[in-house]
Amino acid sequence: MPAQKRKNTNSDGEFRIRKIKQSKRRNGKMDGTKMKRQTLPTIELTPIEKTIQRLLLDLKGYIEQKEKSEGRTAQEEMVLRFTGGWVRDKLLGVTSHDIDVAISTMTGLQFGTYLQEYLDDPDNLQKYMDNKELAFTSEMLKVHTIKANPEKSKHLETVATKLFGLDIDLVNLRKETYTEHSRNPQVEFGTAEEDALRRDATVNALFYNLNTSMLEDFTGLGLDDMERKLIRTPLEPYQTFKDDPLRVLRLIRFASRLGYHIDEKTQEAMQNDDIKRAFKLKISKERVGVEVEKTLRAADPRIGLRYIDDLGLYSTIFANQYDDAEPHVASWSLAYDALDHILSRVLKTDELRHIKRIKNILIRNEDETFYAWVMAAFTPWVTVPERVPTSRKQKPPIIARAAEVARDNLRMENKIVNALKDATALFKEVSSLKSSVISKDIPGTAAEVRQHVGLQIRSWKKDWRLIVLMAMLQEISAGVEPRKVFQEYDAFLSYLEKEDLLEVSELRPIANGKEVSTAFGLPDGKWLSSALDMLISWQLLHPHNADKNQALEELKSRRAELGV
Repeated sequence: MPAQKRKNTNSDGEFRIRKIKQSKRRNGKMDGTKMKRQTLPTIELTPIEKTIQRLLLDLKGYIEQKEKSEGRTAQEEMVLRFTGGWVRDKLLGVTSHDIDVAISTMTGLQFGTYLQEYLDDPDNLQKYMDNKELAFTSEMLKVHTIKANPEKSKHLETVATKLFGLDIDLVNLRKETYTEHSRNPQVEFGTAEEDALRRDATVNALFYNLNTSMLEDFTGLGLDDMERKLIRTPLEPYQTFKDDPLRVLRLIRFASRLGYHIDEKTQEAMQNDDIKRAFKLKISKERVGVEVEKTLRAADPRIGLRYIDDLGLYSTIFANQYDDAEPHVASWSLAYDALDHILSRVLKTDELRHIKRIKNILIRNEDETFYAWVMAAFTPWVTVPERVPTSRKQKPPIIARAAEVARDNLRMENKIVNALKDATALFKEVSSLKSSVISKDIPGTAAEVRQHVGLQIRSWKKDWRLIVLMAMLQEISAGVEPRKVFQEYDAFLSYLEKEDLLEVSELRPIANGKEVSTAFGLPDGKWLSSALDMLISWQLLHPHNADKNQALEELKSRRAELGV
């Protein structure tokens, strides 16, 4: 597996558990279970998190007092916990704006109903709004309910709310039982240990007990695995993935996000053919698409793509549902390694100039970084011929393979589908134009060459940068030495920059449609679109001439070409 790089670090510059204070304790029985005796770090809450803890514990007391006054005696004390990702991120020094709160003795809806009742009392509400450290308003304490929905694994009601600006989910401790043909489990009340063991990874199974202000590791593995930067399942991985195959992709995503390594036994289970079949049988296309997108938006998408590649999961995740065509994965690693190199902050001095221009022009922000990784992810499908229609009415419409997989198997957004369709159709044209520009093979004057190049880039439309990136990745995947490719595309982009063509796709005609119609003394018609294209062509030939009247006169002299 690749070296695990980190792009997100805590304030100390290291990606590790922050042991702020050490407290040894013997963990006795909780909810009928025993936790492993170990040294546990103490989590320090922010002022807002402390206020939420105080509110929830006050609510716990309110519920217990009310039940007592009504003659109802609880069989066991209510225990409240922050769970899952918030605990993991807190230990890593990463800010988290959403918290799952697990309740031991009632459903999230029951607890949320009490919360609404409690906060409806102005005196109770005022206690938290009087905090001098924080500016709170009543609008920051609204409760929104999610009703039970068996189709969405919501067998026991939960509540989603926003408290003091943080997203809070209220849930009960759960035990899950899976059936053979569905990833949606039967859910029932569980113990804290059962709730921890049902989770996808040990590092996501840590709890913070609000009653005791103590960290809890019921799997006995979570803290050790964070120290070791290790991803593994709390229970036996084969059965974990058989129950819910989406966890294969979720663990790959966490490896990408955290820079962690997936342990060997877990990797072996991921490669099992039974798991691959279950993945295709049980998991909806939308859920796969969501996890793929999250992986490609993670801190280090290369880690995720490398795992998908090395574990032989590409055809399972980026699946083709229509025929037996297979993606070209043999050289895929060259593509995603090349993109990772472009985005790397650590470059050799002699590479820096070439790579820097490519990155600054083609990948300018976070969104473009995501779409760049999408291009890298789909390179194996780009060179596979599209399907041959078997009937005139075959639906959905047949398009480029990469676009088809993105649309039909991952349910990805239209921007991605269209970009992949264009990249497949145009990447060879990009390579050809690049070669012609740097070898100076385009005939004509310098102005005519600029016009030719500008019009061709305009034909690639606004996502031309992604198409150019795909052309680069395809050349590298085909075996061209990366350094040579980087040098050539640096030269090509340098030309575009020098000739002020980087934003040519956004260039607007020097005269608008109304002005052109007036100049010709004609009403609007089909001819007008061609006339505006001629204006753009004139502007590209005369970049330093902003004389609108001269442009219109030139246009009128070509009236015959417009057929008017």
